[in-house]
Amino acid sequence: MKAKLIISLALMLALLAILPANFALAKEDDVIYNGIITRRYENSTTSVYKEMDKESKVLKYMNPGTKIEILAIYPDWVAIRYGTKGVGYVLRNRIDVPEDAKVFGNHPPYPVMEQDYYAVIDRQVEVKSDKSADSETLEILTPGARVALEGVEDGWARLIYKRQYGYIDTRMLTEIYPVASHIESADSSAPIAVFHSFFKDDPPRNNNLAVACGFISKVLQPGETMNFNDTVSPFNAANGYEPAGVLVDGELKKNYGGGSCQVSSTLWDTLMQLPGITVLLRKPHGDNAASYLPHGMDASSGTDNLNFIFRNDYDFPIRIDASTHDLCLFVAVYKEAE
Repeated sequence: MKAKLIISLALMLALLAILPANFALAKEDDVIYNGIITRRYENSTTSVYKEMDKESKVLKYMNPGTKIEILAIYPDWVAIRYGTKGVGYVLRNRIDVPEDAKVFGNHPPYPVMEQDYYAVIDRQVEVKSDKSADSETLEILTPGARVALEGVEDGWARLIYKRQYGYIDTRMLTEIYPVASHIESADSSAPIAVFHSFFKDDPPRNNNLAVACGFISKVLQPGETMNFNDTVSPFNAANGYEPAGVLVDGELKKNYGGGSCQVSSTLWDTLMQLPGITVLLRKPHGDNAASYLPHGMDASSGTDNLNFIFRNDYDFPIRIDASTHDLCLFVAVYKEAE
């Protein structure tokens, strides 16, 4: 990483003080997508809550197919326009965004959540559940871990932790690195997209994640396609995989390579931030989706019917850099020098 691309924490905080945060509270004119209340549950109404809490007041019950305006997206919720000036909150698994839905402004395809920065951990750091040292510790990171960041607020760096947000005290981060804001003019020293996901401590599964990350860490030339299953398989001991839990016909069984879906899912979330990547095949895990990512942000893999395939349609090569450290899987994509 070139020194000129390292933004000191002090400079980052100064910049963020004058720039609008991409996770600011939704406003009535902040419409980013047109969507509908899902039709997957035809005989079930959907609750619109006053807050992002199922114990909060229910403002309204909406019927399947009701048109909505989405103001903001969060790991497990969306903010929607309620009435003429109000804001309500709906669980992400209760809404759909049709392929032909209108998208407002320069937003990535739903349900991707753009990450603008990342940090490399150089000391022991706690990921907290709120912007408070007294809040629950969600995870402990050690030197060498990498995490994607949405931004900084009130002295805390905000990141996605499964289906909620996590926070790191910025005083514990020596430097925050930017994701290249202009892809075409970027060079190979700053990533053009980043994402991460956290996982439970399961040694065989952890091993499989690391093995699959090694296989997908490669350069793709313009027009080149990556077939995820072909790239990371065969799933056997000779390739370094171990038996671990995997869903087969709705049942949890142990197969070699169990856990590889988390790698394909995190890769998909990274690539979906890049308009020059064309997804040729992606299938989610179903209505409930994968619990280690915000709802709906997963891409299943591992069998003939479940795979993730994409093509590099940029006019330059891209380099995928994927790795695990502690219980965090991190993926970065770079514009590779030709």
